[in-house]
Amino acid sequence: MITEIKILRENDLSVPNQILNLNGDDGNCRLKLSTAKFIASAKPYEALKAVFDFIHQRVVKNMPRYAAWLLLSNSAWQPDTRIVKYLGLWGGLKSQGIEVPQGHSIMHTIERDGKLKFFGGVRVSDLSDGTILKAFLSERCSYVAIVPMDLDMKQALFNGWSGKLWEDLMLCEYVAEGNGLLMARVGEFDDLYNGVVGVGERHMLDKLLLALDHP
Repeated sequence: MITEIKILRENDLSVPNQILNLNGDDGNCRLKLSTAKFIASAKPYEALKAVFDFIHQRVVKNMPRYAAWLLLSNSAWQPDTRIVKYLGLWGGLKSQGIEVPQGHSIMHTIERDGKLKFFGGVRVSDLSDGTILKAFLSERCSYVAIVPMDLDMKQALFNGWSGKLWEDLMLCEYVAEGNGLLMARVGEFDDLYNGVVGVGERHMLDKLLLALDHP
């Protein structure tokens, strides 16, 4: 069965719109960014599989100098214990039954008030892979970034993130200034539509959406 992908776009996020508001309590984004929402009428797993397969096939394969990264973090601060440090991010996910392929992975730890939070990234070859989808759905503090292969993604981990685009302006700006697109999950289990919303500079979004027209 073919799942229809719906694409909604807004060229200027500095003005009120129906897709995304980046102006929050933490301040306004210093860049003029655009957004596109990719959604499908299905449950979260099925919708994300269809959306990521759509993006992978039509974008990543047509842009050979770009790479897809899965960015993950813990939604809550972890106790600073020996076992937590030993497991780290990837071991913690594995203990939950989620094993993320780590062919090219990076990780950074932030310590605060005696607690830890892990931030990691793994470069993926297939966004619609089942393990990638499970990991993306397992933590709300997750993103997918489509970026040039030479962009230093280790730098993107240093400031951390919350998983909410309007709170993660530094991450949005870093990816956007690197000519990339940052994607966050949208939709809940009982929503009619589920998928991702992507943020980037307009010229980059134009390039990505142009690639969609050239399978």
